[in-house]
Amino acid sequence: MKILKFVVFTMLVTVGAVSQTQVTGSLTTRVNTFITNMPSGNGSNQYQVPTSTQINRWGNIITNILQGQYSAANDTAALIGYQLLEYTDNTTSPNKLYYVLEKTTSSTNYWGMFIYNPNAARSKLFIQSPHPKYDLNTGQQGFYVFKNVGAIAFYVSGTHRCNSSLFSSCSGTTSTCSSGAESYRKSDQPHNVDGTLYKSTEILNSTITNLLVIQPHGFAQDTGDPDIIMSNGTYSSPTSTDYLIILRNNLATIDPTLTFAVVHLGQATKLYATENTQGRLING
Repeated sequence: MKILKFVVFTMLVTVGAVSQTQVTGSLTTRVNTFITNMPSGNGSNQYQVPTSTQINRWGNIITNILQGQYSAANDTAALIGYQLLEYTDNTTSPNKLYYVLEKTTSSTNYWGMFIYNPNAARSKLFIQSPHPKYDLNTGQQGFYVFKNVGAIAFYVSGTHRCNSSLFSSCSGTTSTCSSGAESYRKSDQPHNVDGTLYKSTEILNSTITNLLVIQPHGFAQDTGDPDIIMSNGTYSSPTSTDYLIILRNNLATIDPTLTFAVVHLGQATKLYATENTQGRLING
């Protein structure tokens, strides 16, 4: 068996008065390590809800990144325990440049990782993995899609969805974190409006016309369930292009054995995703 070793080189260069960190290595390995090492879902509260000042700073960072103002983004990131890396992925030929917003080693703010692709092939596509620990493997799957289709941005949460013992005020209940139905946890990013995923979505949605967002989730497949449940976050059919149906048809072409249930076609019996706060935002 051949073992591949990726060596990461970190270099600090001065850009004006700002020290910008440049990294070369495997971005896939970095994301996988981030997911592996994030806090678990035992209600130990490493996840702390951002203050209004912190969440506004996060929004300013995302805006700066989209505008190419990377030094300004890095300056603001330092105020909330984060850093912006200029990351060259050397596992592709030619190498590809990304900007990675992640917490510093000493930071206790487990708010997730945001990655920006300045040379996106699909400049309206934002891939989000809000449940990287549970739903299993969706963090790695989301990043795989982001990298291989050339999407403009990727977000992965910073903790297990059950890490917080505090509850969201948003509607809906779940038994994911307990033996019975309860409100969603504050660490469950698709069910809160005061988290970094919601703020990131808000900024991209206001900046990019006709933004498309994909969130991979998982579910326990019971007898009679389809392989894939697909939702636009609403029971209503789109008034223009239905990208979800295009995606379904393309997946069916790739693997004709797959079975589907599409929410807005009335085919699904569960997991409608209509309580997803990012979906509610985008659907107005």
